[in-house]
Amino acid sequence: MNRLSTCIAGLALSAAAFPSLAITFGQPDGNAHPFVGTILFERPDGYYSCTGTMLSPTIMLTAGHCTEEGGVPNIRTWVKFAPDIAINSGCSTRKCLDRFLDDAKNGWISGTPTAHPQYDDFAGWPSVSTYDAGIVTLSKPVSMATYGALPSLHFLETIGPKTNSFTAVGYGLQGYIQPFYSDAWTRYAGTVKLVELNSTWTGANTTAKYTNNPGTGGGTCYGDSGGPIFYANTNVVASIVSWGQTPCIGVDFNFRTDTETAQDFIESFF
Repeated sequence: MNRLSTCIAGLALSAAAFPSLAITFGQPDGNAHPFVGTILFERPDGYYSCTGTMLSPTIMLTAGHCTEEGGVPNIRTWVKFAPDIAINSGCSTRKCLDRFLDDAKNGWISGTPTAHPQYDDFAGWPSVSTYDAGIVTLSKPVSMATYGALPSLHFLETIGPKTNSFTAVGYGLQGYIQPFYSDAWTRYAGTVKLVELNSTWTGANTTAKYTNNPGTGGGTCYGDSGGPIFYANTNVVASIVSWGQTPCIGVDFNFRTDTETAQDFIESFF
């Protein structure tokens, strides 16, 4: 999640809270993953951005912390699928910006956010699961040639040295510290590797640790939260971007989608 630190035509948007993550050390994605979109949502203290993956014409998968906070759902939520995002609203108030985002000609689609019923802002973690999964149900369907897909149960447990390749896609920062800092609101893709499934921070084996460094060619940062970790070059979402070690380098901890905990929740929307 990224609490936007720039101004949108004079309206100051809000900076990131704890479970916050953009693709670092990657490359512009262009139209390689058109079913991955950016999420812009309003909360009492400002507007935040995340990333999500369309699983069907109306169902977008994202992180739980991109849909609610303190048990309270986002005030408003919108999504957009362009490779590059710019908001030239001319607004200086929330009411004006909300009208701009609601206007279909500006390319944003409103949605209804729902967090996993057991998501509780990481309370009790890492001894229990974070339940950091969420769904945004779009107000109108979006027809695409391909959508994201879920893996088979316990898929990550089958990954070995020769099959350990994953693709992270998101709209967040491309780097947080110098000389890597970059903040283009652009869909990027990078390559990551699975590190382990069972460690201090994997939350009852429902979170997976992935690399985030230049040597592997990718990682996640502020604004990538909720985005997909695809298996290799497929559309299979192996994990949901959840949180990473500041400052967006080292390793990331992403919520697994190959568990009953995740799939029971996600499949309830179909």
